[in-house]
Amino acid sequence: MDRKKKIYIQYTVIFILIMVFGVINFRMKTSDIWRKSPKDYKYETIRPKELMNRITQKDEPIIVDTRIKEDFKKGHIRGAVNLPYTNFKKMSKVLTPEIKKEIFIYSDDEERSKTICEFLNALGFSKIRNLDGGITGWINSGGELVK
Repeated sequence: MDRKKKIYIQYTVIFILIMVFGVINFRMKTSDIWRKSPKDYKYETIRPKELMNRITQKDEPIIVDTRIKEDFKKGHIRGAVNLPYTNFKKMSKVLTPEIKKEIFIYSDDEERSKTICEFLNALGFSKIRNLDGGITGWINSGGELVK
C-alpha cells in the first residue's frame, strides 16, 4: 500500500472510533432520561372555608388572584397578590422562588384558575391549590373582600 492509502485508512478508523464512543457516551448519559417518565404533578381544589381557616392561622399562605388589575382593585381576598392570567411570564418569574411552598390560585370562576394550575404544574410547582368556585365561590361562602 502506498502512504496516502494508509493515512486514509487510519483517519477513517479514528473517525469511526470517535463516532462509536460518542454514541456510547450519549446513550449512557441519556438512557436514564428515556427510562424515567416526567413527574406528573396534580393540583388540588380546596373549598373556600378551608382557605378561610388557613388565612386565620398564623402561617401566611401565598394567594394569587389571576384576574385583571381592574377586577383586583374592585375587591380581592386579603393578602392576595395580583398576577393576571394575561402575563404567564411574569407570573412564573414572581412565583418561581416560592416553588416549594403552598400556593392558592383563584380567578372569577374556577375555570381560568384550573388552566393556570396546570401551567404551574408543568413548570414544576407541586403544591398548587385551586379555589373551588373562584372569587364567586369565596363570596358565596361568606368570605370578605378587601380593596
